[in-house]
Amino acid sequence: MKTLFARFFALFGLLVLSTSTVQAATLDEAKPAAEKLHAEASYAKAREAYLGVETNGLSIAEHRWLKFRLADCQWRAMAATNNRDNTPLEQARKQLDILIRDIDRVEDRDFVWAEVQESLGDYHWIRRQGRNWSAAWNHYHKALDWWAGSADIEAARARYVAIVKRIAEPPNQHRWYYYGYYGNQLSLEILENYLKIANTREDKAHARFLLAMTLRNQGDWSMRRRVPTEFELAIGGGRGTGWQDDALFHYAQWMEQNAVSVDPFSPDGHMQTKRDYVKALSLYQILVRSFKKGETRHFDQAQRRIKQITAPTLNVNVSHVFLPGSKIQHHTRWRNIRKIDFELFAIDLSREAVLKTNGNDRPSWLASVDLDNAQRIQNWTKDTEDDGTHEPGSESPWLDTDLDPGAYVLRAKSGNLESRDIILVTDATIVVKTSGTDALVWFCDSADGQPIPNANVQVSQRWRRNRTWHAKRETKTTDKDGIALFDLAAPEGSIDLFIGARTDQRQAFSTGRGYARRGDRAERWRIYAHTDRPAYRPKETVKWKFIARAHQGGAYTTPSNAEIRYEIYDARNTKVENKKTKLNEFGSAWGELTLTDKMPLGEYRITFFRNLDDGNERSIGRATLFRLEEYKLPEFKVAVETPKENGMPKIFRVGDKVTVDIQADYYFGGPVSEAKVEVHVRQKTFRFRHRRQRDFPWFYEDMEATRYPHWGRAQTLHHEIVKTDATGRATITFQSPNDTGQDYEFEIEARVTDSSRREIV
Repeated sequence: MKTLFARFFALFGLLVLSTSTVQAATLDEAKPAAEKLHAEASYAKAREAYLGVETNGLSIAEHRWLKFRLADCQWRAMAATNNRDNTPLEQARKQLDILIRDIDRVEDRDFVWAEVQESLGDYHWIRRQGRNWSAAWNHYHKALDWWAGSADIEAARARYVAIVKRIAEPPNQHRWYYYGYYGNQLSLEILENYLKIANTREDKAHARFLLAMTLRNQGDWSMRRRVPTEFELAIGGGRGTGWQDDALFHYAQWMEQNAVSVDPFSPDGHMQTKRDYVKALSLYQILVRSFKKGETRHFDQAQRRIKQITAPTLNVNVSHVFLPGSKIQHHTRWRNIRKIDFELFAIDLSREAVLKTNGNDRPSWLASVDLDNAQRIQNWTKDTEDDGTHEPGSESPWLDTDLDPGAYVLRAKSGNLESRDIILVTDATIVVKTSGTDALVWFCDSADGQPIPNANVQVSQRWRRNRTWHAKRETKTTDKDGIALFDLAAPEGSIDLFIGARTDQRQAFSTGRGYARRGDRAERWRIYAHTDRPAYRPKETVKWKFIARAHQGGAYTTPSNAEIRYEIYDARNTKVENKKTKLNEFGSAWGELTLTDKMPLGEYRITFFRNLDDGNERSIGRATLFRLEEYKLPEFKVAVETPKENGMPKIFRVGDKVTVDIQADYYFGGPVSEAKVEVHVRQKTFRFRHRRQRDFPWFYEDMEATRYPHWGRAQTLHHEIVKTDATGRATITFQSPNDTGQDYEFEIEARVTDSSRREIV
């Protein structure tokens, strides 16, 4: 036993001795290996290496570097995992924010400041949950500016190029991503800098490609003229650059859709858009010849574009129904066609137009009209003067003859291509109403609604059952009220309908879908529940009313004296009332709910149930009844203002820097000092709309929108957290976008929180 204890203490002493001899590494000793691990994306191991650094004796700059690298490695390591706990990520971001928060002077912005800005840009941009371009750019552009002014040319070149590449081509992108997909378009100044400092063939081709992609969206036509040149230079980098297929495809799209040229007949050389389909076709063909399927994501789409550019197409269209005596106009579009033959036929819509089936094929009623046996009343030929440049052609001529009231089919043919449309000259119309088993047709005058009796009406039906298409046609005569009633032929389900009517020369038609129902289908209820006002305060009484209708067999009934049960839930989805009630003879019921000051604020909902014949219970509907709100007097007010010129709000041009002042004051007097101010700047595209001058503008004020329209969703352009000064004022500045050829509208939201944690927006 003594020997065992002796060995134990000897071993313990050895461990103590070994531990006491381990020394923490210095920053200079740990940094090379740690940075190598960081470059290999082994961020957790790099952080472990930096955690072992002895901090005693480090200078202020070294301390800042160590804090930066620890936070940087922490968020990058966590971002590479599937851990749903974002706490370490947010902690790392806050540490990075602290490192640059109080650095305002340009001369205080050192190497660590630039590294932190780049790290924060990556945090918002390259994480799987990131892609917040607005937040990322707020940091990236500062890092780019710092490296652009660095004296270490080679290091600056490498870092500047790396940041631009990361912005243009973020990791973990989806298959169809392209540069600018998330709004991440770089300014021309940055791309020109990238081109100047690029020293490899691939980087130069990349810079040219990004320039071409950016110049496409410029409002300045003279700048857009550079697009083909930049694309050509990007393609000239060769297939090894990795950008040739993207450059070929987007260059072809540009030539096909937005190519720019100078009008030679314009004295001032005005620019115009002239699509070059021949050039676009050659670029698509080069793409499919140079790359195999699977080598480029654009292969299938390029093949589709080749087919669309070269394939002959023909379409004839008549956009109106014409009153008798009207001039008749039709529209024709074609491509890769030299000659078009036109024919005009008269048809009877109540006899010759029907819905047909051909196996699983469902031809349209117009395609089913047999024109070979129809009466042809006119024909002519059109020479398109096609020059082989794949340019689409179109015309909208007027018929040179006046047509009598009736129905006509205009057919255009060129080789195997055929297109047709209906020309209807009439003053009559059809109104169709379907229920579960019937279709009611009303044939009447389109001007005054007078019924047209003794007219021939045919209803053509088509439906699918047991994977087979069926069709049926039935003809009847309208009664004195212009009405004809038809049975729906389908046993159950959706049904296609074509209705044609004729009396003498007056014709009309209608198409649509019905829904056939047979037998006693399950009864469905429609409910409407409401209160006497939308919002209540605690300790008030809610008065609500409920109206119900039952729907079965295509008809609504009033569920008189039916017993129902209802449940009311609060904003936390807790049941606050569960009772039964009985509907009166009009299918209505009502009730009351007393509100207490302990009930949670928010929306309250009600659900209704009824008993089935089998004893079970089924929900028949639900509704949001009201909101419970409690008004509290705000203790301070917040104002957001932009600069003024001559007493009026200043108008900014795109590309300007905008300064915004936020002022917070207590209602009882005095500024809200040292308050947290969270500012969100949201950007919307802006399109000015000229409003028509009216004789009595006051009459239309409630009909016209007060705001100008914008396209798409608002995008967060700038987000910043500041504090108010001793006077309750805070100031922020944001950069509006430039070189986009677009106007913008900005919404500035300031959330001010004082020391009592009260927030006013």
